[in-house]
Amino acid sequence: VFVLDSLSAGPELRLLAERLRDLVRIGMEFDEICEAILAYHKHTHLVFSLESLANLARNGRVKPAVAAVARMLCKTRGEHGALERIVLELKDHGFTDGKVHIAHCDNPEAAKRLKLMIHAVFAGAQVDVTECGGLCSYYAEQGGLMVGFEDGEAEA
Repeated sequence: VFVLDSLSAGPELRLLAERLRDLVRIGMEFDEICEAILAYHKHTHLVFSLESLANLARNGRVKPAVAAVARMLCKTRGEHGALERIVLELKDHGFTDGKVHIAHCDNPEAAKRLKLMIHAVFAGAQVDVTECGGLCSYYAEQGGLMVGFEDGEAEA
């Protein structure tokens, strides 16, 4: 038995599960798979665009004081500014043209715009869009986006 504590959620977990599937399909040995998934996990990331931190604070994921300070300090950038910031985060984490999974919470329009923005900067990116599942929808709240991606050092 091997336990991978991803310290993540949603789209980044999907990247890890897909990689595990691929490693099993090519017939890697168990110990090799464990080593390979740990190495790959170092090159996967998750970023969010959330409407608020309220549900995260209520459930102990974020300290209530942090949520309150974030609410006071963060000026509304508007949706376009938030999407631009996500693209910049991808660049800052060394994204080149790998996989990106965008999960939205009842906001397909923003997810589609983000996909187009990513393709405008990274023409070869493999981007897909899905809806958040139940737990991720709760934490992302209405309108939130979760973006899992692999950086440029993720081995193919």
